[in-house]
Amino acid sequence: MTTRREFLKVSAASGLAFGFHLPAANAQNVAPEINAWVVVRPDDTVIIRYARSEMGQGSMTSAAQLVAEELECDWSQVRVEYADTNAHVRRKRAWGDMAAVGSRTIRQSQDYLRKAGAGAREMLIAAAAQGWNAPVAECTASNGVITHGPSGRKTSFGKVAGEAAKLAPPKEVTLKDPKDWKIAGKPIKRVDIPDIVTGRIRYGIDAQLPGMVYAAIAQCPVFGGKLKSVDAAKIEGRRGVIKVLPMEDYVAVVADNWWRAKEALKELPIEWSFGAGESASSESILQFLRSGLDDPSNVVVARRNGELEQGLAGAAKVLEAEYFTPYLAHATLEPMGCTAVVKDGRVDVWTSTQNAEASHATAAATAGVPLENVYVHRVQLGGGFGRRGGSQDFVRQGVQIAKAMGSTPVKLLWTREEDTQHDFYRPLSLVRIKAG
Repeated sequence: MTTRREFLKVSAASGLAFGFHLPAANAQNVAPEINAWVVVRPDDTVIIRYARSEMGQGSMTSAAQLVAEELECDWSQVRVEYADTNAHVRRKRAWGDMAAVGSRTIRQSQDYLRKAGAGAREMLIAAAAQGWNAPVAECTASNGVITHGPSGRKTSFGKVAGEAAKLAPPKEVTLKDPKDWKIAGKPIKRVDIPDIVTGRIRYGIDAQLPGMVYAAIAQCPVFGGKLKSVDAAKIEGRRGVIKVLPMEDYVAVVADNWWRAKEALKELPIEWSFGAGESASSESILQFLRSGLDDPSNVVVARRNGELEQGLAGAAKVLEAEYFTPYLAHATLEPMGCTAVVKDGRVDVWTSTQNAEASHATAAATAGVPLENVYVHRVQLGGGFGRRGGSQDFVRQGVQIAKAMGSTPVKLLWTREEDTQHDFYRPLSLVRIKAG
């Protein structure tokens, strides 16, 4: 049995592990892993792992371009796969931050992605040099082929990947000058487009499991409110309805298809305890904002140029206007949802998430299992815009319902109304401008 050793390369700039090294297993057809980001198959296919989330912004392609550029591989041979969150936990966060929020994916990860590609390149070159008994300095890589300069001998990445996977990653790597880039920063076709246009792509809403049941929920219409009571008997015996689940701040109806769950939920008598937020309204919020502007003691002066009061007093005409922007929902094309199975101390989750690591942690905490017992199955997102990032309410609910249903797979899907009413909104604002 091959002894597993881990070599950790830490980037001084980011503090991120870019090269957890696990030697290739002895099993036939197992592709050698060069480092956490790069796997090379014997047929020269290069698997580049992507840690963040893809929701149409194209960073799954851009991130792979950065790795491929430094790797010096053949882009036509590249395939991109999501990094596994369970392996991420077991390998001490080998892929670093998994959140795709705030347009930060490329800005935050470009350095260590390039180093991952460069490190894998150096290991492949070193393996080829060893096989030829030649100095590493005499060997170069380009387009997935390694060449020994003096003799002209050549070999491909796939042929030396097995030996490269046994080497320790280099302590230092040299990155290419951006002016020499051939892949990164170039207008390359996105890797996910073929599957999107042919309908092969899968989003969280598409999850299908044998024996799966479906859940629709009604949440308290006032933020901070709780469930007071529910009369489940009103829908008992209704076609397809399996169970009514009263939770702290929502009620779930589980049925044999989602439409029946949603329609039964409409007929369910629910009483809420609204709490302190009950008296809030659009008008009361607007009055609160205006009161802040009317009281000079509440106004923070960020910058003062000249004598404003004196200028306004001497102006021939004074103009004053208010500009108001309301709360706005993210309104993603794909509503919030989560498919989950809680069985024998293990949790499996399929969901569209902007932060798979946060989804993983939420699932573990909700089910009460160790992080090592959770598996988040990565899929594309039908829109995110930040809604599916820090807030993981849909994962919490999905796992809660699945846990209550025993070992039965459950697909939770919010209605569009629930999705809009229970968003985490863009803040509202009131601006008053006075000029003379």
